[in-house]
Amino acid sequence: MLQYYQPTPLEQWIEALWLRAGILRPDQLTIEEVSERLDVWVHYMNESSKALEWMGIRSVLIDLRLTAERQWEDYLHELCHILRHAGNQTVMPRAFLEHQEAEAKRFVLYASMPFSMIKNMKLPAARGEAVQQLASRFGVTCELADVRLDQFQRRAFEAVLWEEIGKMKREPPL
Repeated sequence: MLQYYQPTPLEQWIEALWLRAGILRPDQLTIEEVSERLDVWVHYMNESSKALEWMGIRSVLIDLRLTAERQWEDYLHELCHILRHAGNQTVMPRAFLEHQEAEAKRFVLYASMPFSMIKNMKLPAARGEAVQQLASRFGVTCELADVRLDQFQRRAFEAVLWEEIGKMKREPPL
């Protein structure tokens, strides 16, 4: 299945970011490791997670009431805002805000479970077991692992479908 998967431009950007930062293995995908390598300050508090950049200092504030997996997912969401977005979300047009939030959600999927770290894994055939393996290996919730696995399957199916359509176009009609 994964041999047919084609990473998106955002996935490719994240893969390049991880490579430049020397993040090559799933065990390096932690708040502490990523923050150190990307020079981002992290603070934990009893409030919703958010990102701040002030005078060149990039900070992510994490809700300490969340589970470790949810903190990691929140961290990546806020990291996307720091790395890829500009502006104060409280005053920007709604459509622009929605675009940034949608990209941050995709960023979480791609950054938490990079294709380069999954493509050579032997995932179990049983979906539930595959989801468990991804969640455990990458420190994410089963819900997020399920979404990522579904994405791999949909995109692989789409690639196979387009390949078959291409073959049909090249073959002479009967």
